[in-house]
Amino acid sequence: MGNGSRASVHGVGTVDLKLTSGKIVRLWNVQHAPSINKNLVSGSLLLRDGYKFVFESNKLVVSCCGQFIGKGYDSVGLFRLSLMDVCSSVMNHASVSVNNDKVNVWHSRLCHINFGSMSRLSTLCLIPKLPVVKGSKCQACVQAKQPRKPHPMERNSTLLELIHSDLCEMNGVLTKGGKKYMMTLIDDATRFCYVYLLKMKDEALDYFKVYKAEVENQSDRGGEYFSNEFNLFCAENRIIHEKTPPYSPNQTGLPKGRTVLLPT
Repeated sequence: MGNGSRASVHGVGTVDLKLTSGKIVRLWNVQHAPSINKNLVSGSLLLRDGYKFVFESNKLVVSCCGQFIGKGYDSVGLFRLSLMDVCSSVMNHASVSVNNDKVNVWHSRLCHINFGSMSRLSTLCLIPKLPVVKGSKCQACVQAKQPRKPHPMERNSTLLELIHSDLCEMNGVLTKGGKKYMMTLIDDATRFCYVYLLKMKDEALDYFKVYKAEVENQSDRGGEYFSNEFNLFCAENRIIHEKTPPYSPNQTGLPKGRTVLLPT
């Protein structure tokens, strides 16, 4: 500052000065210093941009390229421009950082829901107004949704010795026949795959019978594989039904991977 003091700058942006003449003067790289109670414009920078000043007694006349731009009047040793309005677009870096922290806090409080839902909740005034940016990403969500590689295993050489199976919903889209789910049955030796479309999950046993599997060796822990009828069918046909541990889809990597690829 002129007296040797310093003022902290909280942001840098662009300001449009609309003078009483109707002309607009755009100022670039304007520094926002809240501790200064007056808005100061550098005359030397305006001269560099092609503006001209004419001083008449206590009045200042501003022109550019031969056209009248505006005027100002002496006020305590400074010339005060006659303005109609000030439209500022300040990029406050400190404020952006604080707002991002608020967004992350609410994202965690709401159990990591997607940012689109957060915007809707904010619109409905169910949570504070947050500047949620479209396409925002949470690092924890990105890491948690990364697919895990299936455990390496030896491939069986005997037909129907090991059958991989998975059942999933088709993203809520019904087929023309009203089917909502699909079940895959894959022979480990040949990788030959059967796909069945189901209306309900409890139809898994019926389609398993249609498939006429001789061996069911491993499946995930989906409830569709845990019915009494399913276990009875396996026992009657001397099928050993081995279940994977909970929350370990990587142990059924083959059917899971095939399920991901099939819809595309």
